[in-house]
Amino acid sequence: MKPLSSTRLAVLIVPLLAVAAMAGVYRNRENALTSGADGPQDLIGLDRRISLMEQRFYAVEARLNRIEQQVAYSRTPPPGPDAREVESIRSQLPLLERRLAEIDCGLVKLDERTLTPAAREERKSAAASDPCRINPGAPLRLASRP
Repeated sequence: MKPLSSTRLAVLIVPLLAVAAMAGVYRNRENALTSGADGPQDLIGLDRRISLMEQRFYAVEARLNRIEQQVAYSRTPPPGPDAREVESIRSQLPLLERRLAEIDCGLVKLDERTLTPAAREERKSAAASDPCRINPGAPLRLASRP
């Protein structure tokens, strides 16, 4: 924000300095007119130069305004989800975790069913700690979908 305010200040000061310089030149030209110099051509040239300076300053000001608008637009935060959506997702998360645990247990039971009887006997000691491996012959029952 600091560079923009200093640039804007410079855009305001530079035209004032240019007008002051042109006024000094005009004053010198006016003095030359009174001493008999070729005056009407100098006034027309000065007027053309001032018009060119004004056009350039307007163009610079328009560019600065566009840059400020772009900066202001880029700083606006993107719209986030509203509180109801977040709360809905939070309420669905435990259901999904429970559903995933049921599916995981079902896969373990299927794994036990595919083992040979010898391999199943070897795993019996490990199966005592895993509730899904205790009764692999029981039917798979998954909770109904939400």
